[in-house]
Amino acid sequence: MKHSVKDSEPITNSCPNCDKGNLIHKLYRRWFTLFFIPVIPLDVIDRFYECDSCKSAYNENVKNVLAQSQEEIDASQKAARKIYSEALIAAMTHMAMIDGDYADEEEREINDAMENFEEFKHELLQVHREVKVNLNKDNQVFNYLNEARSQLSSESLMNILAQAAVVLLADGAIEKEEEDLMKEYLIACGLPKDMYYTLIEKLKQKDMTNLQEGQLN
Repeated sequence: MKHSVKDSEPITNSCPNCDKGNLIHKLYRRWFTLFFIPVIPLDVIDRFYECDSCKSAYNENVKNVLAQSQEEIDASQKAARKIYSEALIAAMTHMAMIDGDYADEEEREINDAMENFEEFKHELLQVHREVKVNLNKDNQVFNYLNEARSQLSSESLMNILAQAAVVLLADGAIEKEEEDLMKEYLIACGLPKDMYYTLIEKLKQKDMTNLQEGQLN
């Protein structure tokens, strides 16, 4: 479960992404549950900062980044965005290929994801081609996820995997090998594999938001 950290003051008007949001100190904690009710708090999985405006997430060293010049902050943001996008496209492509049936719907989801990172389009197309041909040869997909793990917050990693999970449903069903692979991704990101269900819940929330936006439009 995600919680705000008690007795930790927000970093006001400091979000590197939107420049106006407050950064709220948060953590993921594992709980022992009884009939799905959290009863006993267990270990803390990760601590991070989350913007209360745009919902961007940062690992705890964001405080050091904010002490730098604006040029350095922008460079750090760009580097983190590139790491995020490469891990995302590698995971999405691998997930789409793992069941041996690469569907048109999955290709569209991957292309749509790349459109959100226009500044890295060339690099992402290369990542997509390499994984499409070689799958996880030499652990290339897990290398992208490990780099993301070293640089990004657990919330950002969860967002990567939640977006990658879109291809689980793009062809209409979640295959066993796809579910097993997603759990391997969680472990590669330093997250417990039982967070798979949290991940699927994020995906459902995303789908509900898209549905509501479609109704409003």
